[in-house]
Amino acid sequence: MNKQLTIVIPTYNVEKYIEQCLSSFLVPEILPELEVLIINDGSTDRSAELAEEFVNRYPDTFRLINKENGGHGSAINRGIQEASGRYMKVVDSDDWVDGEALKALVTFLRSSQSDLVISRYYWVHEQTGKKELEFEEPFAGVEYGREYTFSEVSRKVFLKMHAFTVRTKLMRRIPPIDEHCYYVDMEYVLFPIPQVRTVTFLAEVVYLYRIGLPGQSMNMSRMQKNEINYDRVFNRLLAFYREQQEKGVPDYLLAYLEHVLGRMTATRMKIYLSFPFRWSIRSKMQKFDENLKRQYPKVYHAAIHQAVWLLRRSHYWLYPVEHLLFWIKERKK
Repeated sequence: MNKQLTIVIPTYNVEKYIEQCLSSFLVPEILPELEVLIINDGSTDRSAELAEEFVNRYPDTFRLINKENGGHGSAINRGIQEASGRYMKVVDSDDWVDGEALKALVTFLRSSQSDLVISRYYWVHEQTGKKELEFEEPFAGVEYGREYTFSEVSRKVFLKMHAFTVRTKLMRRIPPIDEHCYYVDMEYVLFPIPQVRTVTFLAEVVYLYRIGLPGQSMNMSRMQKNEINYDRVFNRLLAFYREQQEKGVPDYLLAYLEHVLGRMTATRMKIYLSFPFRWSIRSKMQKFDENLKRQYPKVYHAAIHQAVWLLRRSHYWLYPVEHLLFWIKERKK
């Protein structure tokens, strides 16, 4: 049977979680239509051994691919190369999926021609098990199951990897994702956008995203440590955006890229604010923002976060106040 959906699972030292992840795909009604690629990125624990057990039990669905360590992006690149399904989805090896929702997704994909299929996802708190939706709905008034042209929704949505199911043929045309680098999920979801013409939203909550792990890249202390990685991805995506401008892609696609890069701008400001107070940080923020305004004015104006607006209006003299407010907010989490 032809594979409707390839699941790419970047895997590195997750022996504690990988069995829960892989077991979540054992849905008998759709198993023949699934391809699950476990991309072992040089693990040094029992991750590959545990994955091999699933390959032995379900050889028509699970495949283990061992490779040298190259980071999350490297594993995704390999998964794109190896995928045979009409659609593909990335699921991190410490996360998992809801079986019934996955079944509904695959059932939908059998007749779908949409470039993107967007489902909902839960944040699951590691310590408490509490589930919460990051977004109750992708945008106000969404009609689930309806195929939209992307031009209808590009100014309304913010798409994240956990929601993302994409036609494999689109992913084969994207630039290679950065290797040995954090935050490459933004490359994964933005690189195919210039090819996207249609999108369908599903109500099912397919993905369960585990949060609260100490090593997660979106943990603020980790973001401080890896700010060079963040800048690397952000600058590459700015260059990608400039390339799309020069190619003359439609305005609605540029508007979506500007919207996402505007959000990334706000996150970069949060990283600056997260460091211990120093007046030199103010100078760095101002220089960063001035360069952005000069080189990418539409991205600059797409950063509509309130703290960014106040910093700009005050010529960054409100930096001490915003720094204090940021730290108070972080301590309440």
